[in-house]
Amino acid sequence: MKLNKFIFNIFITILIISILFGKFPSSVFATSQSTKSVSKIKSSDESAWKEIKNQVDSLQKKHQNWNFKVFYTDLDWKDVINNEGKKHGNYAKNLVYYKANYSYKWLCSDCYDITKSYKNGKWMCASKDAIKYMMDPRNSINENDIFQFMLLSYDEEISDNNYKNSVKSILTDSFLDVDNSLGKYADTIVKECKKQNINPSYIAVKIIQEQGKDGGATYEMYDDETDKIYYNIFNINATFTSTISNALSYSKKNKLTTVEKCLIDGIDFIKNGYIEQGQDTLYFEKFDVVGTNSNSLYSHQYAQDVMYAQNQGKQLRIALEKINAKDNTYTFVIPLYKNMPSSISARPTILANMSNDNNNRNNNSNTSNTPTNNSNNDSTKYKLGDPNGDNEINSGDLLMIRKYLLKKQSFNKEQEIAMDINKDGEINSGDLLLVRKHLLGKYKIKW
Repeated sequence: MKLNKFIFNIFITILIISILFGKFPSSVFATSQSTKSVSKIKSSDESAWKEIKNQVDSLQKKHQNWNFKVFYTDLDWKDVINNEGKKHGNYAKNLVYYKANYSYKWLCSDCYDITKSYKNGKWMCASKDAIKYMMDPRNSINENDIFQFMLLSYDEEISDNNYKNSVKSILTDSFLDVDNSLGKYADTIVKECKKQNINPSYIAVKIIQEQGKDGGATYEMYDDETDKIYYNIFNINATFTSTISNALSYSKKNKLTTVEKCLIDGIDFIKNGYIEQGQDTLYFEKFDVVGTNSNSLYSHQYAQDVMYAQNQGKQLRIALEKINAKDNTYTFVIPLYKNMPSSISARPTILANMSNDNNNRNNNSNTSNTPTNNSNNDSTKYKLGDPNGDNEINSGDLLMIRKYLLKKQSFNKEQEIAMDINKDGEINSGDLLLVRKHLLGKYKIKW
């Protein structure tokens, strides 16, 4: 009797708590990663929580199959921003692709005068204002940006065939769409993703984000030591300061000598290295705020691009829309920080004479972590190995030669002469190989 009475009292207590906090939607609760429940959010965080609640309510009215959870990070907002803004030097945690709409207050003070940059002046160190803007979840709980918070598991409501069609749609006209191989690659991606419980559309989007449509410098890498071609489609271990050498070293170690081996290895790497570590959304993959202690935070981040989560989330949404799967049952995990400001973090300002579309957070069109300059300006003087005319030989030139060989783009006569590295009167795979060797420091293209 006493036991039954005790159980009954517990039940009544739970019921009362549920009623008291019934003003919160039932689908919003802390994830298993969190040690705090929604009811324990401190009063200083209430304003941020209320805004998130209102945004979630608005989305849920339109998409009733969507579920929402809150991950209470137990991290102070100012501490998070300070840690994400550290390390300018040789390795910055957050970079901005420099253009008119992403200048001035988007850049850290060291980068504002463009004296310090990454990748030929195209990537700059992000300011703390830019990091705040991209990390504040209240800027992204909307129709366009919400998918950066989606759990990246394999959706059983979507058939394997629909996933395959989605993957093919994303990769059509890309560097993997050659020699009738796209169907084979799509099969490999879907099969491995199902095995690893990962969303195949997300993997396809990631491939384009990493390599662009034409394939970056790490897609195919020649190693003269072994006289073999190696692949690193996911840019694993590549950094802005040591892109090819680090990527090649990883691929050699793991014997990634075919595209299929590379795809399987990459999916496994993402599964074990990120998703199983709690970084199971694009947001957490970019911003490492889910570590078990302070020493494991902020360092395990997939990309330096501060807009990585937003851009990939947008492409994932588009991919799901194309197969009519946007309104399937998904779970979105929203991060919440301690002592967040009551007002939503503002978009960084730019110079008055520069264009600024404040109504669109997605107007950064760069989709590759290896940015290139494919200008066809006929007035440029093109040197040998430099068909893009930026006065140095880099991955952009490698991509242009690949485009020529795949007949995906036409070039002027001066550019074609610059592509004929061995000067045999024609542009072929031999020229492509010499540029690869030059980038690896194994051959010198002389001017």
